[in-house]
Amino acid sequence: MPSQTYRVLVSTDLGGDPDDIQSLIHLLHYSDILKIEGIVSSPGPGSVNRVEKIREWIERTDLPYLRRNHPELMAEEDVLATTRQGALETGAPSAGKATAGSDWIIARANADDPLGQDRPLWVLAWGSLTDIAQALHDDPSIAGRIRIYYIGSSNTTADPASRDFVFRFMQEQFPNLWWIENGILPRFQHDTFRGYYLGGDQSGEWGAVRFVEETIRGRGTNRDGKFEQILGDAMPMGRHPGSGQDILKEGDTPTFLYLLSPVVGGVGNVDDPTGESWGGQFRRPLPDQHRNYFVDLDAPAEVCHATINKWRVAYLSDWKRRWGWYGE
Repeated sequence: MPSQTYRVLVSTDLGGDPDDIQSLIHLLHYSDILKIEGIVSSPGPGSVNRVEKIREWIERTDLPYLRRNHPELMAEEDVLATTRQGALETGAPSAGKATAGSDWIIARANADDPLGQDRPLWVLAWGSLTDIAQALHDDPSIAGRIRIYYIGSSNTTADPASRDFVFRFMQEQFPNLWWIENGILPRFQHDTFRGYYLGGDQSGEWGAVRFVEETIRGRGTNRDGKFEQILGDAMPMGRHPGSGQDILKEGDTPTFLYLLSPVVGGVGNVDDPTGESWGGQFRRPLPDQHRNYFVDLDAPAEVCHATINKWRVAYLSDWKRRWGWYGE
């Protein structure tokens, strides 16, 4: 058993940019450490969000196969049971706009820690904050029981009203809200999360294209013919914003690399985002008013990216090792 596990709930706009699919598959390979309590289908830029697509990619990952040699991973049926449909449209929360997804966030935030350790629920926002904002609107008491790591940038521009609601909620109702906002506006000026795929050691097998060709493709299962392609060949690639090449983009993965970093990489402290970690390094912009609110460093984008990409070989090496479980 790993030395530390985390309660995790993901809000994802899977159905738009394919990097959410990549991040979901990656996450499932670490479900021995990242104990999934929810996967909510939320809106995002260009997404056609449907919980059925989330369930499809969970099944394509084939946890039953992986668990033959790694029973510490979560059972597929337990992961599927956590999925919920959230909002279909973006916008500020209000009375009567609750969704199955926002209600599930509330339920899991209020649930007892399965290990009886009073661990917080880590809410990882890969899409717009729509359902998270609705949950805080409907039950403000959950604010002290959750920690939010949000990939902003395009997700903020897709739903500025929900992001602004969460910020006002922090200002007016719960100043100690624990929140990493990775990707403050304007877009591309900091965007720490892009360091997952931009920069770092891109030589040889660690290159954004070659890693796909040499590690991802040709591995996985098709669930005994249930799907036409094995997972490694079916996994869609993300478009590199500069070159236009198809790469392993995973722009949302820093949300859980932050949690994996001290357990797997021996780097960082999840209680202190101002220190180094695989998931980035951040600052307190308003330390006197909001001690638990963290954003990108006050530095050029390349410097922000480097707080993640400096660990590129380390996090990709471990991802490669676990991806190799399909060949066991």
